[in-house]
Amino acid sequence: MKLGAITLLKEDVYLADLDQCKAVSEISYEDYLSEEEKVRLDLITIPVSRNRVMLRRSLTRIILSSLLGCSPNKIRFCRNSYGKPYILEPVTDVRFNLSHSGKYLILIADRNKEVGVDLETAQSFRKRKYETLEAIYSPEEFVFYQTLSMREQYQMFCRTWVMKEAVTKALTLGLTADLNKISLPIGVDLSGAILSLKYYRAVLKIQWITREDNQIAIAYWEEEL
Repeated sequence: MKLGAITLLKEDVYLADLDQCKAVSEISYEDYLSEEEKVRLDLITIPVSRNRVMLRRSLTRIILSSLLGCSPNKIRFCRNSYGKPYILEPVTDVRFNLSHSGKYLILIADRNKEVGVDLETAQSFRKRKYETLEAIYSPEEFVFYQTLSMREQYQMFCRTWVMKEAVTKALTLGLTADLNKISLPIGVDLSGAILSLKYYRAVLKIQWITREDNQIAIAYWEEEL
């Protein structure tokens, strides 16, 4: 099935431009939603917002259904106590996570391993007061952060934010995680590199990717310590 405007960044990591998806495809995306999702969708009155919500939900179902071998609207989702979504039906070992910002959606899936992903656009970062968010840094990171120029501080914040968000999602900790206890490598070029990280009784693999104005990080829970 041609979905249009979806890029496979790497195995089972999908990046979708929602505006382009609708523009280049004649698929009736709304048909893939559950009845409950259709009811909720009808409550959104702003056309652009409604369209993006509809596409995010339908594309999530379409992509996952290709891995599960079932109809998109037959998938039932649930959330854990920290708010992370998982597949309730059909019973499966597929784990997934998603993130969205503006017109972009990113989804990652894996079998057996918990995964996490975060995506932020330049526009979404401009809305954040990054210079007041030192609490996201470990002591070592903050010392290094203070040596940088303002431009470099902004770049470090963007990278740190998405990588730590992806880690907390992979660990299913949500907002309960202490970001300043996660320490990322500093002073090296991290773009595209697959790093190993130990945190919260776990070993994770994490990767930071830049694509146009998007900052992306993906994380896999490799093993428990």
